[in-house]
Amino acid sequence: MPWLTCSKLTLFTIAGVAIQMVGLSIFVFGFFPVKPTLPGHSGPESFQAPKCNSIQNETERDLHPHQLRSLYKELSGMPPAFDRLILMVIDGLPAELVLGKDGKPPRKALMEAMPYTQSLLANGMAIGYHAKAAPPTVTMPRLKAMVSGAIGGFLDVALNFNTQAMLDDNLLDQFFKIGWKMVMLGDETWLKLFPGLFIRHDGSAVSS
Repeated sequence: MPWLTCSKLTLFTIAGVAIQMVGLSIFVFGFFPVKPTLPGHSGPESFQAPKCNSIQNETERDLHPHQLRSLYKELSGMPPAFDRLILMVIDGLPAELVLGKDGKPPRKALMEAMPYTQSLLANGMAIGYHAKAAPPTVTMPRLKAMVSGAIGGFLDVALNFNTQAMLDDNLLDQFFKIGWKMVMLGDETWLKLFPGLFIRHDGSAVSS
């Protein structure tokens, strides 16, 4: 083609590469965004109005776990209803198998499969809550979302295979600070996210 000179071909090639780079950048920043996190960890000051006296806040953070636990109870004004907490995570369990669907209870066969859970719901000793998980639904970002409220991204799919310790503020760290003794049985991803928090543990490798 006489109109396609060497200079024009070079310009077309450069333009094509530039368009591909722009498209790749949009894809990377759209699907693998860097989510900013708030620095620091919440403490007793979260239960009170902001103060100008930062020395008192630093003193409260350095309290013994028993003193910190008593301070939390005093500031919250809510006595604990139980002295133990069991967090049981069943991976891949659809909510309709336990809570039903469209306002209707689950089928009789499903209710008989989990009689204890259904008895707690029927007697008002448990409350069913259907949380809708956003993709990606692999193990590590879902655990982070449960204990910290963090929103997962597609980059977490790659990080799921090399899970690092979680440094952001989360419920388990708060429990550890007030002296709660925690044990863990299940997916070893918990041990990778929260090393040193469990007094006893038995982790097993579970594919995500």
